[in-house]
Amino acid sequence: MRMGFRSMLTSILFCEVALCSPFPDEVGDFALLDQNGKFHQLSEYGEKKAAVFLAIDKQCQKNTKHLTQYSKLRSAFQAEEIVFFAIDSTGKEIHAGGSFNDATHGTQLSILIDDSQLIAESLGIKSAGEVVVIEPETGVVFYRGGMGFEASQPMDKKTVDAKKSTPAFFDTLRDISSGEIDRGLAPIERETLGCDLDFTYLVEQSDNLPDYATDVAPLLVQKCVTCHFRGGIAPFAMDSHEMVKGWSSMIKEVLLTKRMPPAQVDPSINHFSNARYMESSELQTLIGWINGGSPRGESLEDPLEYIQPIESLWQLGEPDYIVELPTYKVPATGILDYENVSIELPFTKDVWIKSVQFIPGDRRVLHHLMSYIVPAASIEQIAVGANDDAWSFLEGYAPGKEDAAIYPKDTGVFVPTGSAIHMSLHYTTFGQEAVDQTRIGLYFNDEEPRFEYLTYALSHGGSNILIPPNAKEHLNSASHIFEDEIILHGLRPHMHYRGKYMRMIVEYPNGSTEDIINVPNYNFAWQPTYRLTKPMALPAGSRVTIEGAFDNSRYNLGNPDPDSWVRGGAQSWNEMFIGYFSYHKVLH
Repeated sequence: MRMGFRSMLTSILFCEVALCSPFPDEVGDFALLDQNGKFHQLSEYGEKKAAVFLAIDKQCQKNTKHLTQYSKLRSAFQAEEIVFFAIDSTGKEIHAGGSFNDATHGTQLSILIDDSQLIAESLGIKSAGEVVVIEPETGVVFYRGGMGFEASQPMDKKTVDAKKSTPAFFDTLRDISSGEIDRGLAPIERETLGCDLDFTYLVEQSDNLPDYATDVAPLLVQKCVTCHFRGGIAPFAMDSHEMVKGWSSMIKEVLLTKRMPPAQVDPSINHFSNARYMESSELQTLIGWINGGSPRGESLEDPLEYIQPIESLWQLGEPDYIVELPTYKVPATGILDYENVSIELPFTKDVWIKSVQFIPGDRRVLHHLMSYIVPAASIEQIAVGANDDAWSFLEGYAPGKEDAAIYPKDTGVFVPTGSAIHMSLHYTTFGQEAVDQTRIGLYFNDEEPRFEYLTYALSHGGSNILIPPNAKEHLNSASHIFEDEIILHGLRPHMHYRGKYMRMIVEYPNGSTEDIINVPNYNFAWQPTYRLTKPMALPAGSRVTIEGAFDNSRYNLGNPDPDSWVRGGAQSWNEMFIGYFSYHKVLH
């Protein structure tokens, strides 16, 4: 059973270091972003012999000296299949150009940002300067404590190879690199000479667990229930305390590994109205409650049992026009080609669409859908995957994208008379035959808006994609110059199963650059169009760039076949690399 945080602190006070171990011998999987917005998950380093974590505090003078020496140690062991990290659990701001990076100049040491302090708690870290050594594949803890040597002690290949007496931390790393480490023993523990970290909030929370009815259930309603309802896309419904408690260990795991909430972005870059942000305090509430046994509390009423079913599938009321797609029978098994269908629109005058909503007939099989407004006369010439200038992107659907897409004020998608709507649908099987008939609800502007809402698809078309077998980080990029001044509203990265991350950047005409969005842990299952809360003005001549990577290794759990060469193509086992930019032009 997991020990409560207050209990751990009490145990520390009454145990002699290296004689009593209040911490577990294994830790669970977790994920954090580093100071550069890169995603790191412990289990993804499973091919490494060990992962080393040094707790840091930029206001601790002793710690700065530790970090300098730690960086030298990293250089000495970097060829030994051991990966080194710093972890900041102070809640104090750290940027890529900060003092810690000055101390580690040239080492590219990743500083993991643990704002919630939950990862430090799970690792048993209590002070800056403390080191934890873990086997990533199993979570076994080899060592916990100080580094045990002075900043003046040399850290080079000679020291690594020397068989003379050295600190226990150093000996642990040497035993790991030589394969002589004993996994059956309790972790080695030594005293840490550093600055105590402030865990006041977590300690107070252990004394007063969050209340289910007033703290936990409202948070679940706000963050989770939109997908976790009966008939929803989530694997279980959060419709009672008992249901949530039964799934609590899974909830904790997906929160600590950042699998949930879905569609997370780097919170340090801009703000997006539909990104699934989870504040540190919210994580602390949910994990603290779960760690405390997920108690029901004293309230006689369960808020989750009072959630009313959705009265209408149409969020904005009855649409002005409903497009009904053909019925598709999806077999229980097999690999399916994309379904491409064009339907003429019967409008006798030009219209402007202000919002659109997709309602799948069966969410279990419709993986995603892309829709475009095209000239009806060109239907017979439409090619699969074409990107004709006459096409106008309408919107896409993907799992979790249940809300209606509402275009920004004073904008709309133009639909001239004589248009058709063209759709590309991707179905996936799940072991049971199903039937899907998707509907698309269109809502019109009452008057012609000031601006046409446009979307540019930045891509090489997949022709340059060739990913080697077992490549863990295969890079790709593309760029485009906007000749007109634009207001940027939305962005969407698109890759397939091997997509790892994507960042979008703008270079202004004066040569300065700015990050627009960073999706650090791309997931093919979640593909929203991220809406900027504050739209960005890009002057004429601005260059936008998409940079990202594919993971074709076995550590990518969604990878169909790590041993295959992967080329660009429409099927999910092929790959795409597209960045969608939604905007309107500035009128002068």
